[in-house]
Amino acid sequence: AQYGSYALYAFGGLLVIVFLFMRKRIQLAMGCVKEASKAILRLPLIIVFPVIQALGFAAFMTIWTVYCAYLASMGEFKTQQIDTVPGLFISVRYFEFSDFIKQCGWFMLFCFFWSGQFIIAIGEIIFAMSISKWYFARDKKKVGSGAVISSIWTSIWYHTGTAAFGSLIIAIFQMIRAVIAYLQKKADEMDSSLAKAILCCLQCVVLCFEKIFKFINKNAYIQTAIFGSSFCKSAKEAYCLIMRNAARIIAITYVSGGVVFVGKMFITTLTTGAAYFVLDNELRDELYSNIGPLFFIALSAWFISGMFMGVFDMGIATILQCFVADEEMYGDSQSMYAEGSLKNWVNDHGKSSEKRGCMD
Repeated sequence: AQYGSYALYAFGGLLVIVFLFMRKRIQLAMGCVKEASKAILRLPLIIVFPVIQALGFAAFMTIWTVYCAYLASMGEFKTQQIDTVPGLFISVRYFEFSDFIKQCGWFMLFCFFWSGQFIIAIGEIIFAMSISKWYFARDKKKVGSGAVISSIWTSIWYHTGTAAFGSLIIAIFQMIRAVIAYLQKKADEMDSSLAKAILCCLQCVVLCFEKIFKFINKNAYIQTAIFGSSFCKSAKEAYCLIMRNAARIIAITYVSGGVVFVGKMFITTLTTGAAYFVLDNELRDELYSNIGPLFFIALSAWFISGMFMGVFDMGIATILQCFVADEEMYGDSQSMYAEGSLKNWVNDHGKSSEKRGCMD
């Protein structure tokens, strides 16, 4: 216990030193959070778009489920006799599928991964484009929900291919993980420790690559939203931006992550607390226990709040990239589009001294 306390003290001291060295980046991250809040306040329609995404995904799932049901019905019933005890047989009926149907099942799974990621990708482009239109406006008070509508049209008409290509990359990684999970199940059936260890390592490696590409894709979509470039060029520019502004990216990742987590906790706690008082006052005599309904309400509130806080997280990341582009194109606070906390940050610290580099 004593050595553990020393280790915690050392870790705490290290964090304090890191925060002191990154204080300017953390201040910039907080400025991005404030400006993202202002942008979402001026673009109230952007909050409703996750509902449209959810409805689109529900429509896709309806069609996908019908196709899967028809595909599952193409199997043949087989009967197997199982000898449980001497002289007693139990008949078990099961579906047997041909290799073609199994291949169709894998194809349907890939369609599920790709379509789900595509819906997320097109939403991220729309969010980023709406925020960037607000940022790059001299009179930000004139920008309203019309920017969201025009962003929806522009994204669907011009950037559907970008969303499709980026989501295809993630879907391929998810498909590989699904195949590895299938092989892990087979390894469990064969009770092969070596195969299970190797497949577990492969699963972790592929998951890491998936997370990396999701991060790059997210920043590539923001580049597409700001400059209208194709996916490959946007991905390259996003990679260069991350390399040039690594400290800023780290700071804003942790700050935005903390803000999103606190927001989700606040919404979940408030919703669950309100539900408790309603259930306790209105349905006290009709329920045996409040725990089950409250658990379901808390779980639903957590996922729904995550869906809406994801808009805020995307807004923070977009504001940072807009600020970096604004800083690199103009450089002084008088010409820049930055306002409020970001403009004050430029006045206090000046233009970033971080090198541009990276394939310029």
